[in-house]
Amino acid sequence: MQAKKISIIGLGLIGGSLARALKEKLNIESIIAVDINEKSLSQALKEGYISEGFTELNESVYNSDIIFICTPIRSTIDYITQLYGKVKNGCIVTDTASTKGEIIDFINSLDNPPCFIGGHPMAGTEKAGFASSFSHMFENAYYILSPSKNCPEESLESLAEIIKGIGAIPVKLDSREHDIITATISHVPHVIASAW
Repeated sequence: MQAKKISIIGLGLIGGSLARALKEKLNIESIIAVDINEKSLSQALKEGYISEGFTELNESVYNSDIIFICTPIRSTIDYITQLYGKVKNGCIVTDTASTKGEIIDFINSLDNPPCFIGGHPMAGTEKAGFASSFSHMFENAYYILSPSKNCPEESLESLAEIIKGIGAIPVKLDSREHDIITATISHVPHVIASAW
């Protein structure tokens, strides 16, 4: 599948950087953004990184080839619930949250869920918001992909190609393994700091 229409829910640092990278590196023509911050939407439209911007989900989003949810975990599950049963057949739904187990368990509990592939770009800065986003955020960064049980292999391959296209290195990892590894890594600095 070649993605022609991509939606991004949450146009902050990660979502904004994703929009910039998709436009600059892959020349995706139709990028839809959903965010409650109208200023971010206006800036992204003005700069040409998105083709449409909305403050809530609608048919444009539901008819996307890929939907990236770039929000905190609780909001991610809320958005998945809103998308459930509305996205077009073959649509890939993915996220950028830092833990995967809870989200994948939720997806796997649904009857006839959408194809969901948990995503976690191992990239970021201390800044926030669309104004701080940049297109090379993902260059040479590992991007973890954790597919739910109902996702066909070709969907995973399609998303991996997009991830490579924005300069990242896709790595397939089970959601539980992902959570154990990232928890261990994120706690190492705290353990070292408390040892002194």
